[in-house]
Amino acid sequence: MDFVKKWEERWDEALKLWSDYVKLTPAKFLFSASEEKVEGLTGSFAAIRLLDHRVLLSVEQIQKYKLEDYPLEIMGHEIGHHVYCPGDLTDQAKLIYLAGLALPRLGHLTSTIVNVYEDLYINDHLKRYQHLRMEEVYQRIGKNKDRFWNFYMRTYELLWALPSETLTDGKVDDLIQSDASLVCRMIRNFPNDWQKGMFDFASICFPYFFDENGVGSSNIQNLSTILDTLDAGKGMTPPSGITDIEVESEIFSSEIGSLTKRELGPADFSSICKAMGIEADISDIVYRFYKDKALPHLVPFPELRTPGAKENILEGNELWDPGSPIEQINWIESTIRSPIVVPGYTTVEDLYGEVESMEVRTNPIDLDLFVDCSGSMPNPQTSLSYLTLAGAIISLSALRTGSSVRVTLWSGEKEYETTNGFIRNEKEILKVLTGYFGGGTCFPLDLLEEGYKEKPKRKRHILIISDDGIDTMFTQKFPRDPRFIAKNALEKAEGGGSMVLQLYNPKGNSIVNEMGKSGWELYPISNWEDLIQFSKEFVQRNYVRNQILR
Repeated sequence: MDFVKKWEERWDEALKLWSDYVKLTPAKFLFSASEEKVEGLTGSFAAIRLLDHRVLLSVEQIQKYKLEDYPLEIMGHEIGHHVYCPGDLTDQAKLIYLAGLALPRLGHLTSTIVNVYEDLYINDHLKRYQHLRMEEVYQRIGKNKDRFWNFYMRTYELLWALPSETLTDGKVDDLIQSDASLVCRMIRNFPNDWQKGMFDFASICFPYFFDENGVGSSNIQNLSTILDTLDAGKGMTPPSGITDIEVESEIFSSEIGSLTKRELGPADFSSICKAMGIEADISDIVYRFYKDKALPHLVPFPELRTPGAKENILEGNELWDPGSPIEQINWIESTIRSPIVVPGYTTVEDLYGEVESMEVRTNPIDLDLFVDCSGSMPNPQTSLSYLTLAGAIISLSALRTGSSVRVTLWSGEKEYETTNGFIRNEKEILKVLTGYFGGGTCFPLDLLEEGYKEKPKRKRHILIISDDGIDTMFTQKFPRDPRFIAKNALEKAEGGGSMVLQLYNPKGNSIVNEMGKSGWELYPISNWEDLIQFSKEFVQRNYVRNQILR
């Protein structure tokens, strides 16, 4: 254990390998297998944790591989993961996704391939610019006849101009030589933009994990020793900023084709989180996904503006009338006019006029959102739901202007979920929006009736997203008149009502036509993707013309 103190003393030196300004909490040394298990370090002699930006080091494993004399090589490498590649959770997630596209049937190896790819950049940087003994670390780990391991080691031999068999086990074949040469070109071409080479690297790696019969063939036991980013995201919340990722390739460009600009779905996002060790509830994962998708599309949600009270402005003086209150006399101006004050003759009072106030008060309109979640609608937890996305865009837009939002997800009779009234908690709002029933169709008239028994304190806009099933608002068996309930809600809300509907026969639906005549603004759409455009036009079509109230 004597080496631990020496390593601790060289921590600052390891930080300066990357920059004089890098600051990280000193590495945490783990002295037993039980400590390693608690901290999540399994198999490898070192690892990083993005949650608290820590470096974890296994004392027993370092001794096992006789690495006590390589403090800068090992600590510098782990620091490189924090400050260089990947650097943060978002970049790690992007690499995980790109690798996954190139590794069908090998989802369990995605994190492994990303890890060794990142190591190539970090090790090459430390070897070329800091002249550290990176190859000696791999020599201590030992050689292996596994084809993938030899391909990986041959890449280092070419990068650092090392003689053959310095790291590889025996003479490598032409395929390994060719693949290693391609990877060397990537590492040197994309040292500051390593996302560009991830798809190609994973594609090159793919065949090494299958034999000629399509059966898994590679032994990754050696790899587990060097894997230090597998659970880097453990304890963290799902990352942001990865709902759309551009796939680039210099080698396999013909194969990626339409994948060049790839839009992720919630299932993709969930798989990425799992691969990074993020143990989050599906509702939290889907919440983050739809929030990120909605943010670029936020619109200026309607608000009513009321001018402030008119302001008085001094226009001059006039003779004070003895019948007026004495407090209105301007004594200074009166004495300037005459040193002898004679009330009613020499006394004056101020004369004021009125001007419009520059102050404008904003009165947000609350949003009452009803989203159809019957069996004809997509499940937002497994595939991209434009109903959910449109609801998220409009709800988040409303929250930005100070509005409160009530969201109701509805399906069959008495089958709905709603927020606890009108709230401003975006997570609770999106949690309801991203739920799913997938049952029958029956609009929740009882909720609409209950919400508008009395006139609300603030104006509300009622927005309904559905399809032909919206006719259940009028056609269902209900103890009271559905048409009166709908009309009463519109009148009490005072902020208008809109229905965005995907209709099979817009002109031939008599119930929907009746709804349009009774005061609802109807927006028929041909497919759910049109909801995004509706979100952008929502304000212009309803509110801009009457935004200022006098």
